[in-house]
Amino acid sequence: MTATVSPQVNVPTAPLQAANLLCTGEMVADRLQEALRRRDWLDAFLLAAGLVQLIEDRLHPDPMQLRRAASYMRAHGSAPARAAGALASACATVLSRPAQRRTLIEIRNALAALTSALAALVLDPDAVTSVEPDSLPPIPPGAFGLDVIRLPACFTSFDQHPDDARWMARTYLDQYPDRGAPIAVVGVRTSGDYLAPLQAAALEAAGVTRVEVLSYRPGQPFLRTDEWRLRDIARSGGRVLITDDPPGSGGSLAAAATAVGAAGVPDSSIVLLIPLFADTEDPPVALFRWPAVTQPWTEWSVHQRLTPDSVGRALTRLLGADWQVQLPRPRPLPPSIRPRGHVRCRFLVRVVNRSTGQTEDRDILVEGAGLGYLGRHSIAVAEGLDGHLPRVYGFDDGLLYRDWLPSAGRPPTEQAVIRAIVDYVTERSKKLAVRTDPTPRLRGRAPAWEVAAELLAKMYGPLAPPAQLCLLEPVVRRLMFAAETNVVDGKTDTRHWLADPAADGLLRKVDFHDRAFSNLELVCYDPVFDLAGAAADPPSAAFGARLRAAYEHTTGQHVDGERWLLYRLGQLWRLDRTGEVPAARMARQSAAAVHDYLADLYLADLRPTSGPLCAIDLDGVLESDPLGFPATTPAGVLALRALTSHGYRPVLVTGRSLVDARDRCVSFGLAGAVAEYGAVCYRRESGTVTDLRRTDQRAMLDRIRAALGRHPDVQIDPDYQYIVRARLRDGPLPNGLLDQIPESADPAVRVIHGQGQTDLIVEGIDKGAGLRALAGELSASECALAVGDSAPDLAMFDLAALARAPRNADRAVRFAGIPLTRRAYQSGLAEACADLLGHRPGGCPTCRTPALAPRSTVLLTVLGLREDDLRALTTRTARLVALTLGRSRW
Repeated sequence: MTATVSPQVNVPTAPLQAANLLCTGEMVADRLQEALRRRDWLDAFLLAAGLVQLIEDRLHPDPMQLRRAASYMRAHGSAPARAAGALASACATVLSRPAQRRTLIEIRNALAALTSALAALVLDPDAVTSVEPDSLPPIPPGAFGLDVIRLPACFTSFDQHPDDARWMARTYLDQYPDRGAPIAVVGVRTSGDYLAPLQAAALEAAGVTRVEVLSYRPGQPFLRTDEWRLRDIARSGGRVLITDDPPGSGGSLAAAATAVGAAGVPDSSIVLLIPLFADTEDPPVALFRWPAVTQPWTEWSVHQRLTPDSVGRALTRLLGADWQVQLPRPRPLPPSIRPRGHVRCRFLVRVVNRSTGQTEDRDILVEGAGLGYLGRHSIAVAEGLDGHLPRVYGFDDGLLYRDWLPSAGRPPTEQAVIRAIVDYVTERSKKLAVRTDPTPRLRGRAPAWEVAAELLAKMYGPLAPPAQLCLLEPVVRRLMFAAETNVVDGKTDTRHWLADPAADGLLRKVDFHDRAFSNLELVCYDPVFDLAGAAADPPSAAFGARLRAAYEHTTGQHVDGERWLLYRLGQLWRLDRTGEVPAARMARQSAAAVHDYLADLYLADLRPTSGPLCAIDLDGVLESDPLGFPATTPAGVLALRALTSHGYRPVLVTGRSLVDARDRCVSFGLAGAVAEYGAVCYRRESGTVTDLRRTDQRAMLDRIRAALGRHPDVQIDPDYQYIVRARLRDGPLPNGLLDQIPESADPAVRVIHGQGQTDLIVEGIDKGAGLRALAGELSASECALAVGDSAPDLAMFDLAALARAPRNADRAVRFAGIPLTRRAYQSGLAEACADLLGHRPGGCPTCRTPALAPRSTVLLTVLGLREDDLRALTTRTARLVALTLGRSRW
């Protein structure tokens, strides 16, 4: 029968509009009941599909993350790792049979039937179904546990629409016109759980006589009953269609197709339904094995809703009867750096007030926001933050309408940006507060605490997954606990604060709705997370500290350094994933976050000195890169503290760029640095940069740089201005390529091949000459200590009264007879300082370590896990375990 709803006394009439989208199953069921009563078929479908996905998750558990660990170990490559992966997978299979399995399957089947009926109503509100206000099947208490709904990227972060299911069905039937052949539509979690019922309904509406819907989770087997259904489809001459959101690498779709094949379906009977983004003309290579129906970006239905006529009609509905909307005129937009995301279009719209005749020209941005209640989240956020956002007109069929704000013009002052960010974050924490933080229940879904633990787990190399799961995740969850929680923005870097001409140039937050619950996950409910997002890629080195201080002054709430560091690293992970910052800048800002944290703990109480210099190399001495970017550790900064406390002046002497050396001098308050193998020196107090090359040497390097730049496969590092650093995609430049550049064969040019790059410098320039020049500029009469680990450091060793190299030093240093420390890297540096001072750093009242909070001690222990390479990893891990099991509160 046609869907009807009996009159209800308390039927809600307004559509669901929720700021917080991550809810438990019970709350989703309540929202579904309300949507059924008000006959909101789209919201009801989205909520019902979410419940099906929750039950499917309970039918396919991953006990103790064993399947996740098995996947990692199988990909590791070694035979022992693959064997361990197979064992973990077998254990997961044994442990993954949930209690009340039969009951869960019955609930799933009932909810799936309701979802399919609602999908038919979404496509055709006049469809004949059995949906009633009380159609929600009885669900026993605890059926969903405390699990939190997964949001579909297709309808949250991308602009797919039920109309696209119709397009896919038509196109599929054009290629495979036999409507009598049975079809199974397999949805790949999570988007596939929402797309598959719509796709099945579209096929049934087009005349296909038998369509079934199944769900697949990558890395997990089908239920036995689902395997039988797939085999039956294949034996009956049917096909299996697999659907998901637009693929990146295609790995999930390929895994699903492989699993369907393993269930007995031949490849020729498997068809992939693949929507494509604007930057992709063909599916990923990983999917070429199977037949496919592809939907080009130009065929997405969202473009029909972005024509001037469609936009004009939508604005007429949103503005109401008091305004007449004239035909919108498209305007250009700056190019997007991220093709995988919501669509955006800009229009110049003239509106006329029917009462007064007043005419206004509005510059309006129309952008994707999500489908149904998932998109109305944007309005729920906007209504609570009036005065902090550009003018918002409303939401219509997946699209948000708001004023366009230009990014050109005079940049605002840092103080204005800080004030706007603090006010916004503070107001958001009040208006969008939530009582319960769901993120502790989001393991495996990349919440902020899990991302932070994953970043720190790199310390353990191949053992990162078990270390993350068993040790670092509990530590990080405690460090990132927030007493007050709210729905965060998630995209607060300073690029998203623009002056609003309609508000006298006051700064407004744009992109305020599309990252809190995006496909990138990184979910967090701590307002400090948004604050750290603004400091992740700051406009200046001091911006983050000023922002943090302003927030503390405004709110009266202390922001501890541990949360601040972990959130900054997590936000930088996001910026790297989205391509919003280059990899080199991400590494530099990640190091700055670590260095700011360590300097605040160890160096804040020190004053500059004027004593003898201590020359310290960066790579392999003060810094190493177990976290994936070069940074120092607690032992390294404690060594700097000890030297400074005893009147010495640590300076950097490095082959790294002037940019890197200057950053470290600013972070640690060092007197100066020699950079780029001695080609340039820098004084922090005056900001003076001295180029130590002759004019002819500069000209020669410029010619080499230009010649290499003409080679299509060579990448020139722009940060290195005083030497030439170049690389191919897979590492250093081969000698054959250098032979093509006559200047590189000049005896006055030295070529240094590193692990990932090739450096070209001129003769007569070395670290010793650079250190001598810096000492002259700093009026230093002697160099008391030099610590380095490679051949270019030999020249500076000759100038030092005491020369030391850490255990990891190369052959040239060992052959030169430089005394080696027993320890490596920063522990070796600390040992070298002890040889100079007569005691270990921090071992006397003069250089004693400041009092540290227990939580600081815990994070410092994590950051110091690899400061003696792998040799001390076991003992340091034992210390970390002891700290986490201790009774002290942190």
